[in-house]
Amino acid sequence: MDGNTALVDDEATGLRRSSADSPGLGLTASDHARRRAGRMTVAMMTPWDQQCGNAEYAKRLVAGLEQFATVVPFDMQNFIDQDRRIGWGEMNAYFRDLVGRVNRCDADIIHLQHEFCFFARRLGPSNCRFADVMRRLKKPVVVSLHTWLRSMSPTQRRRTTSQQWANVLHRLRNRHISSALRRAAAIVLHSQETHKLFVEAYPDLKKRVHVVPIPIERVASAGVKPPFVKSSRDAWVMIPGFVSRYKGHGHMLAALQHLPESYKLVVAGGVHPKDKNGGDYWRDLIQQADVWGLQSRILFTGFLNDPASQAAMLEQADVFLLPYDEVGQSGSAVLADALSFDKPVITSRARSMFVYRMDKDTAFSSIAVDVGDPKALATVIRSCIRGEDTHYPEMSAQRAIARKRYCLEHTQAAYERVYREALSGGQARC
Repeated sequence: MDGNTALVDDEATGLRRSSADSPGLGLTASDHARRRAGRMTVAMMTPWDQQCGNAEYAKRLVAGLEQFATVVPFDMQNFIDQDRRIGWGEMNAYFRDLVGRVNRCDADIIHLQHEFCFFARRLGPSNCRFADVMRRLKKPVVVSLHTWLRSMSPTQRRRTTSQQWANVLHRLRNRHISSALRRAAAIVLHSQETHKLFVEAYPDLKKRVHVVPIPIERVASAGVKPPFVKSSRDAWVMIPGFVSRYKGHGHMLAALQHLPESYKLVVAGGVHPKDKNGGDYWRDLIQQADVWGLQSRILFTGFLNDPASQAAMLEQADVFLLPYDEVGQSGSAVLADALSFDKPVITSRARSMFVYRMDKDTAFSSIAVDVGDPKALATVIRSCIRGEDTHYPEMSAQRAIARKRYCLEHTQAAYERVYREALSGGQARC
């Protein structure tokens, strides 16, 4: 979104939207000239001007897509984050306006970033609304599924009466999202693991599904001073991203007790401003640090709004740690950020942490450990920082291969194939 775009209040809904979302979309004469020269126009339905991981991902993705397309964002709300309940009529008016503007826009194809909270607060209404939106969109739609819930996978197929009833209930529970996905010209997932689960649930849609991992692309930060500067005596174990309960910061607090005093935990991020439970989790972390006497060994940076400043902060890490719980993520933008630096990366065994490790020459681009064992985690951290990771001698080389293989340029090329094949009615191979 350029500097001339402002956020305005929608009088019909009371929700905020971007002025770039108006029917004219702010397309310039040069935009139309590029289209005539063979460039396509993509309507991107996604959170945009918000403090949101999906918004950050969308902006980085758009930077690559603009090599071959004019991308026009349509800001989507996170309804779980709303401070007030939104009535049925108001919700209808919001989506009627959103879909109407997308349908009227000068776009060749629509790319919808899907999370359940973009359509309603609860799962059932969200799936129903998603199906309704897909029915009413009048252009080919590419859907990116960022989360795969366990309830969306069928139970094991058996001939017992109880199992047959379970399969019937599964189909009933997922009938709306099933209807929505069958209207998509293409479906994008971020990992082979999610692809496996998807195809098990919807084998008839296999040819429409493509795996395009979140790109590993470092944000330029040359000459930018970080908000905090590391002492030459310290070693920084860094957990980047929003501070949320599923990210497991407590595992590192426990491990910190088994590491030298010079080892510091840097929490490079803050509580999501709209996370209603984030404050409780933050207090829990501080309380545990107080109990264990770790106050001087933990640095909370708070939310880092500027990408270049954030990148300059991350550059100082000695090792990255992502001790995440299993939450159904198809991929992790924070993992992609960590791998963009030539630093060791330690993760939990959550399935989303293996996205970039499914090739023989990137299998050890990061290390997955039992983060629930403080002493074992501390041992791995110490060996990585001291360069004693003898079990993984090719880690640096494999990280470099992962950065090259999953770079933004390759992601852009994959999406171009998906878009063009979807427009032509064929299927892309990515």
